[in-house]
Amino acid sequence: TSGAGTCAAQRGSARPRRRPRCRAMPFVGTHLTTELPRRTSGDEEAQEPPREPPRSDIVLVFPYKTRATVRWGEAQLEEEARGLQPPSEVERHQMETWEAKRTSVLHALSDSGLVLFLYYSRDRDEIFVRVAADEAHLRQVAATKRYKLELKPQYFSAFAEYRNDYVGRRELNYSDRCVVSHLYKTHTVPAKDGQDAYPQSGAIFRTTDRIRLIDSIIGSLDHNCAGVDVGQLMHDGDLLHYFPLHENGQLASMDQDWFRCFVSGADIDMVRDYFGERIALYFLFMSHLNKWLIVPSVLGLVFFLIELVFQTPDNVASIALCIGMGGWSVFFTHFWRRKAASHSLKWGTLGMSKQLEATRPQFTGGSAINPVTGRVDRYYPWSERIKKVVMSVSVIAVAIIVLLFMILLLFLLRHVTEWHLTFQIINAVFVEVMNWGFTNVARWLTDRENHRAYSEYQNHFLAKTVIFKFVNCYFSLYYIAFMKDGHSLFSVPMHCMHGDCMADLGSQL
Repeated sequence: TSGAGTCAAQRGSARPRRRPRCRAMPFVGTHLTTELPRRTSGDEEAQEPPREPPRSDIVLVFPYKTRATVRWGEAQLEEEARGLQPPSEVERHQMETWEAKRTSVLHALSDSGLVLFLYYSRDRDEIFVRVAADEAHLRQVAATKRYKLELKPQYFSAFAEYRNDYVGRRELNYSDRCVVSHLYKTHTVPAKDGQDAYPQSGAIFRTTDRIRLIDSIIGSLDHNCAGVDVGQLMHDGDLLHYFPLHENGQLASMDQDWFRCFVSGADIDMVRDYFGERIALYFLFMSHLNKWLIVPSVLGLVFFLIELVFQTPDNVASIALCIGMGGWSVFFTHFWRRKAASHSLKWGTLGMSKQLEATRPQFTGGSAINPVTGRVDRYYPWSERIKKVVMSVSVIAVAIIVLLFMILLLFLLRHVTEWHLTFQIINAVFVEVMNWGFTNVARWLTDRENHRAYSEYQNHFLAKTVIFKFVNCYFSLYYIAFMKDGHSLFSVPMHCMHGDCMADLGSQL
């Protein structure tokens, strides 16, 4: 079956009971690309027990009906008994367009060797398509793409391009045979007793490997691939969602050992095997930062107690702490670079080059031939984007000027009223509110700039938020340390708290 409603007639014409939200969705159809093997014994032919279907890794959500109360599809008699309304001409045309595009996409996916499982949503207004691929197909695509896989520990856990076994030539008595499948590491899921389970077929692929390979099969124009432009489908509204599935077993294992996975970094490989190298590097940095903050935290507490005892800012502890934190910042960065490089080498990402990124579904523009991919893609001229970039810079500049004025006004009120504790609470709330508000403004400005790739979008969004948050969070500290004492603010002479700018700065921190 290729359409969503082709199997709906098998459900009968009786009025079904309303299914609760938590139950499984009605089954629509399945696209299978391989036959189950059969074996014979004498004159009797027996079929082997059905194999378990391959694990689904990616889900596509297609629109099926414009509204949940519209009658549509081959189950119209059933839906008429439920009191659903017939569609208008506009709705009928829209649903016919969705069906045509959905059918072409499903045929392309099925022809590429993927296994599809189709389900209705609860209100039968959407169709969920679970996408799976068997081991043989994944190995074939991995060999075609020269996908790098991890080798076994006895081969130093290095990464090498995947190669299929070569059986050799018969005329040479198979002397040129080359078997390399035993070199690749098998990734197993821990069992309940804490030991590794027996490796299953296809265990050389991690969760991230399967998702990347299936995503490549769906979007690539190579041989045995579907060549579906997911970004264009989502941009046109013909595809609602496109996301990978979680594995509850591995999530439960990481949740049980959350401290070793996400805080200390002892089991960072579990995070990398499940979420990928990008997310793992983030938590690796956080674990490195947590470990390096232990010593300065303890020393800072000791020096703070010393200052309470001596009751004077002119003590050796403050000078020693400043010198120590300067050296700490140098060594922290140096050892983080070493750790990042060693894990990048271990994970096979050290020598990776930049790859062509997919187009964001939110990217808009006119249609043009992409000279790199050779397919029709959206194009947005830089002359149009530069106008919006200039507007973003202007908005950021005005926002920072207004922010500085408001911060200085708060300092003036603090100096006039001398409500130090109240000012600290108001300033802390002010910083958080301004950070939250400008984050939304920065996202709106970046959306208007209409960037094509996710990396471009994230870089521009990050630049806006970092500049604003740096001024918002640290300007008050710089003002107290270098500009407050002995200067005037709005014609009002300013001085530090108790005549000690270090104490004033510590109070502000």
